[in-house]
Amino acid sequence: MNFKREYFAESYEESRAKFRGFLQQVQAMWPAAALEQHSVGIEEDLTIEAIQALPLHKKKRLIIISTGLHGIEGYLGGASQHLFVSEFMQLLDPDNTGLLLVHSINPWGMKYRRRVNENNVDLNRNFIFEETLPAKKVNPAYDQAMKLLNPQKPLIIAENPFACLSLINKILVMGPAVFREAVLYGQYRHPKGLYYGGSSFERSTEVFNELFTNAVSGFEQILFIDMHSGYGPRYQMTLVNSFHEKRDSDDLKKLFSYPQVAKTDPDEFYQMQGDMIDYFYQLIKAKSPEKSFYGTSFEFGTYGESFTAVLRSLKTMINENRLFHHGSKNKRAARKVRENFEALFNPKEEQWREKALKDSRQAFAGILCGEGYVKSVSS
Repeated sequence: MNFKREYFAESYEESRAKFRGFLQQVQAMWPAAALEQHSVGIEEDLTIEAIQALPLHKKKRLIIISTGLHGIEGYLGGASQHLFVSEFMQLLDPDNTGLLLVHSINPWGMKYRRRVNENNVDLNRNFIFEETLPAKKVNPAYDQAMKLLNPQKPLIIAENPFACLSLINKILVMGPAVFREAVLYGQYRHPKGLYYGGSSFERSTEVFNELFTNAVSGFEQILFIDMHSGYGPRYQMTLVNSFHEKRDSDDLKKLFSYPQVAKTDPDEFYQMQGDMIDYFYQLIKAKSPEKSFYGTSFEFGTYGESFTAVLRSLKTMINENRLFHHGSKNKRAARKVRENFEALFNPKEEQWREKALKDSRQAFAGILCGEGYVKSVSS
């Protein structure tokens, strides 16, 4: 199948325009489908966009596909969502199947090509099921690596070999597993630090929570797919499932005929606090336990999984955060940091993008058939 360059956008505004253009295609199947726009920018034209289509007769099944929780990752997510609308949506039964498409949960991050939002909050650490967000008691190990993860001075050079040596030493001292959890789990006391989960629900979190809660009302079965990039094998998308999902990864590999499936636990992937998919598993269980719910993330790997690649990824994250908060004394270094960050979450390489779309097709086909939304998908 030919590579679809038109699925990819180069700016937030272009991606949003493409999304708005989906409405006519959706209305061809669900005539009453409508576009919602939720402003999340105080001074800018930044919106979370949603297209909702209710079944023509019976509320049986619902598909939710969201993008841009991590801002810059919304470019690849938008392309995969575009693929779904163009190549899979027509296979659904509009009589008993509904659809909710959401564009860019974090529009500020997407526009300014950051993972976090305007408050430096990682929204995938902000979905806490309890009423209040955790604070100092969560992830105390983060503080052991704080100085290395969040240097408090302007960037001088993009690649600092001594900083890498310091990171390697810290990893060895703490132990790889402890260090990885300390970095990725999420923290709630350093507002300018990496993986900051916020002090309260962000506006985007509130908007999406309301969209999701209203959409699932009355449906028997819900499929929720969220789009991400940056982690995992370079040329292989991973289906990342919540640790709340009862089915084993190996069983889902067989059911979906998809080779790369992992669960968010330390043995298969990594665990985090405030994960959005986890949140909705807990919400469904607490509010509507009778519903059948499967939530997953498409995680498109970029740098790869070798130790060198993981270290490079972490350094890229550290440098980008440092550049944003403390600036740079070197324009060339600043440009290199931005280029590396783009390569980590939104690669321009056509071979990578082509493989990402191929994996999307395979995953969409497998999940839709495996979960009973369609009987078959012709290749």
